[in-house]
Amino acid sequence: MVYNETPIVLQTKMVSLFKSGLSATLIAKKMGKFTTSVTRVLKRHGLKMPNGKGKEHSNWQGGRGKKSGYWTVYSPEHPRAMNIGRVWEHILVMEEHLGRPVLASEPIHHVDFDGLNNDTENLYLCAGNSEHRRLHMSLQDVVQKAIRKGIIRFENGRYVLV
Repeated sequence: MVYNETPIVLQTKMVSLFKSGLSATLIAKKMGKFTTSVTRVLKRHGLKMPNGKGKEHSNWQGGRGKKSGYWTVYSPEHPRAMNIGRVWEHILVMEEHLGRPVLASEPIHHVDFDGLNNDTENLYLCAGNSEHRRLHMSLQDVVQKAIRKGIIRFENGRYVLV
């Protein structure tokens, strides 16, 4: 960056770079400025900024992403959408399968404990949180029995199948 450029010359360069297809973030990096400074200049020149959400986000990949070990889908209109406009994909899969909305009081259990496996055969709709807790506790019971029978053993700080 040339430091003796006037603000008008810098602003003209920003506008020109934006019109050539560069994002405000890339312009800011290129010119050693903050992105907010660049967007402020561009807005003053009557240029519309993309809102950066959904399909207009620079990193848009079709709306599917991972969050906390589960797939999410961009669907801001969905009644169960998070504040970021995403819905857990397993909710959408179960709703499609059932032909009705899944209530917030109906947890969905991943049978194989893989939160990324949203095949309908791997999803079980629980009647409530207590049923979901019972499912997890039943697995703990099975593991304890397997340890007692010698099917599972604890060695070197982890559980292993014998």
